Amino acid sequence: MGARLGSQRDTHPLWPLPGKGASSPRQPHSWRHRLLRAAQVLLAFVVVVTLVAGIFYWRLTATVTSYPGAHFNRGQNAVWLEHEWAGEPHTGADYDTLAQRLQREQVSYVFAHVGPLASDGTIPASRAPNAADLAAALHARMPNLHILAWIGQVEAAGGYPASESINLNLSMVRATIAQTAASFVRNLGFDGVHYDIEPILNNNPRFLDLLDATRAALPSGAILSISAEKWAPNAHIAEWLYANNKAGAWWTSYYYAAVAAHVDQMVAMLYNTGMLTPQLYQLTVQQETEHILEAARSAPHPPQVLIGLPTYTGDTTWFHDRAENIQTGLAGVVAGLNSNTDTDPFAGVAIYRYALTTDTDWSTYDSLWLGK
Repeated sequence: MGARLGSQRDTHPLWPLPGKGASSPRQPHSWRHRLLRAAQVLLAFVVVVTLVAGIFYWRLTATVTSYPGAHFNRGQNAVWLEHEWAGEPHTGADYDTLAQRLQREQVSYVFAHVGPLASDGTIPASRAPNAADLAAALHARMPNLHILAWIGQVEAAGGYPASESINLNLSMVRATIAQTAASFVRNLGFDGVHYDIEPILNNNPRFLDLLDATRAALPSGAILSISAEKWAPNAHIAEWLYANNKAGAWWTSYYYAAVAAHVDQMVAMLYNTGMLTPQLYQLTVQQETEHILEAARSAPHPPQVLIGLPTYTGDTTWFHDRAENIQTGLAGVVAGLNSNTDTDPFAGVAIYRYALTTDTDWSTYDSLWLGK
């Protein structure tokens, strides 16, 4: 009986015994098990990365208040005005239409293009023959409007030929630019000067020298305004970004504060960021707004800060209008202002530029910024 039972167990085992062929039937199951385990680990990794990214994004986009744009609008907005207004004659009706639009959109500052500068720092009178008429016409219609002479050119760091750029390393060029700027205020009725010289590299001391020379040349009470580069978290990132994008420089908080100490007004050019989606551009503008204001506040006498937003169109390496536009830009500015209870020295937004701003753009601006 015992022998037969033992024989039956040997012949018909109830389960595989170790060393008796147990491993062979389990091979497919073991392979599937390892595959399933790997998939579980990968899924867990994806979940963790997604969670961390979500927390990081939430931290970046988090705000401390939730006011609409109209809450931050102080009626001190600005617009860049094309060269044709200073370079060509216009009728009274033209000026009426322009003034009506500026009043309706609560624009207090106009940057009227009168340049560009010649390589020696001058602007020939023939380049802006209608500049004085423009200033007089707008002042007559809007006595409280500040009309600044928009003076610009490519700086030597941009890589252009010497005949097509200005070299701020040359003291004579800086002195000439300062006198050119002052002449628009002293002789042509402008309220100040708005420099748009690009690219100004991070920590460039010669730009500060130009600002000092200009301040000394301007009449008392004249406004010294600049177009400011985008903000970068540190000098290494600023250098890397410039090396990969010769068209634009980036400033650290340190240099932002240094420049802020020399001017009355800074207008940050928050376009041509290279962002591919509306969400990324909005987040970029939010972060830039928050950190630029923080840097400007650290100056002994903080200047006004305006945030420049685009209304032009295009699709290039560094600009995509599906991402960068007045709607996403304003959303980013509002989020940036809601990120801190202290919004000083924020003054308003600046539209780049007037002729390219459509009725649809103005309608978006009216809704998101003016609260109409």
